[in-house]
Amino acid sequence: MAASSRGMTGAGWRWLAAICMLALLASACGGDDDTGDGSSPPAASAPSQDSEDAPDTPPSDSQDDQPGDQESRDADEEPSEPSAAPTLPDEEPPPSEPDEIYGGTLVFALESETTGGWNPITTSAATSGHIVLRQLYDPLVIEGADGEAIPFLLESFSPNDDYTEWTFTLRPGITFHDGLPVNSAALVRHLEELGNATLSRLAIEEAEIQSFEAIDDLTVKVNLGKTFVDFPLGFTSAGGFLASPGMHDLGTDSARNPIGTGPFMLEEWVEHEVTRLVRNPNYWRTDAEGRQLPYLDAIEFRPIEDDEGRYNTLRAGDVDASVDNGGRRVDEYNEGFKTYWQGGQYSATTSVLMNTSRPPFDNLEMRRALAQCTDRQTLNTVLWDGQPPASGPFSPGTPGHLEDSGFPDYDPDAGRAVFERLGAPSFDIITTVTTLDLLQAELLVQMWGECGLDVGINQMLQTEAVTTAVFGNFSVFVAVNHSGYSLAMERFWWHSGYSPPPPVPAINFGRVADPRIDAALDEVITTDDEERQRELAEEVNRAFAEGVYNIWLYHSRWLIAAHHHVNGVDTVTLPEGGAHPKIFLGRVFLAETWLDEG
Repeated sequence: MAASSRGMTGAGWRWLAAICMLALLASACGGDDDTGDGSSPPAASAPSQDSEDAPDTPPSDSQDDQPGDQESRDADEEPSEPSAAPTLPDEEPPPSEPDEIYGGTLVFALESETTGGWNPITTSAATSGHIVLRQLYDPLVIEGADGEAIPFLLESFSPNDDYTEWTFTLRPGITFHDGLPVNSAALVRHLEELGNATLSRLAIEEAEIQSFEAIDDLTVKVNLGKTFVDFPLGFTSAGGFLASPGMHDLGTDSARNPIGTGPFMLEEWVEHEVTRLVRNPNYWRTDAEGRQLPYLDAIEFRPIEDDEGRYNTLRAGDVDASVDNGGRRVDEYNEGFKTYWQGGQYSATTSVLMNTSRPPFDNLEMRRALAQCTDRQTLNTVLWDGQPPASGPFSPGTPGHLEDSGFPDYDPDAGRAVFERLGAPSFDIITTVTTLDLLQAELLVQMWGECGLDVGINQMLQTEAVTTAVFGNFSVFVAVNHSGYSLAMERFWWHSGYSPPPPVPAINFGRVADPRIDAALDEVITTDDEERQRELAEEVNRAFAEGVYNIWLYHSRWLIAAHHHVNGVDTVTLPEGGAHPKIFLGRVFLAETWLDEG
């Protein structure tokens, strides 16, 4: 194949912003991540095919750290919240499960519909959307359990000495669902499409892309205008989901015709009812023992936006598994189902995000007063079994976490005095459409009302809520975000360069403009020193506490709950081995999930 090259001029730089925007945008409403803390035992053998060399024992399903289950963690890991959550009593280990075979359909309840469709470059997907996308596409790069980037669809990536040039090499012999080869031409087309994506307009020039070129059939070289140490981590999610050039040729129809390399292919999509995926017979990955993936014949995803309805549907046996992000049913889930909880490290943080670009919260005193009027411990007792309030955006065990960041304490008298002096504002709180979110908003409204504020509740579908935040059409917005996996990737949410004034769209939803935060985010992309990266994250944490840009509530613990006939939900066999954080950002790969026979 002849080598090809593309220079980046005009809007071409926007492609990196599109990568990071697409990788991160949805988690602002949908939530977040997991740890890879080593607490779960490795999976045993996977389900057997009908063959002579089928194993005698099946895989054993592991459970991630349940809230409050401290003994199951590695001795050197910091405890994760919620510290006061209930634990299960000691039980005898379950009996060995029988051998299983390939096949079956998994019915999986999601918390939302992805109305923008299944082209990862053009859609805006919350956590549920990313769960579906991970079955249709493979990421070029995957997150490692120790905070590193690991090649996935890529065979390798490597920088030059100053991290201004990156070489990406794809794995050989992989094909898209339409039979086209995965090669450098497809990767170049992918980069071009990212550069043309509408969402790329939401960002400013970042990595100063000079050019990218295919130097052989599997290798692409990308030249940057500045150092970017964590550059590959921009390819771990939607911006790294490689699609067939044939899909891009479909234009707007690509949203309903996804063509990736993933373990499953789209068979049917009836919005707000079902997304049915079927097995990709030519999938390139195998399990740890070399057997073909995926195991399942099909997956049916059913969006159920009400968390109570989703729980009841699971309990009734109408679905096999479900995703959740709430702490009110810890005991019910742990006692009634197989539960796969994300660990404490790299957990997303739920917070009240204030719009600093317009009154009343362009005023630091007003932001601080609202924080002082927020009884975060009481809210956490109701919603998350009493876990201590978050002190900042980073959960325990995550670089940047501080036990005491300097965030204002609950002091309603002090907050009320400010509002009496400056005037009590009236505004709406923006949140998404679930029973849990409504309860959370009602608690906040009650607390703020006791300080003399008149606050309404405006519930929206997740896609609408994200759009509202992007355009700055809010005063207060409840967000779930910031895993802290990479401070460099957080810059897209926090750097002032991403906060143009409304109505210009912004990834920096709160329009934060803080010189200390900017300085830390500018430096972190230039250093690979882990200790310095930690120091910079701590500086960001303290600056957020001083500026009170967010009211930090709690660290979200995503959960996948499943009936006992469902196995291998949290299993991911990496091509060269190694560990991936389980239930990362609330998202799972289901290629190694299997069902008991009958």
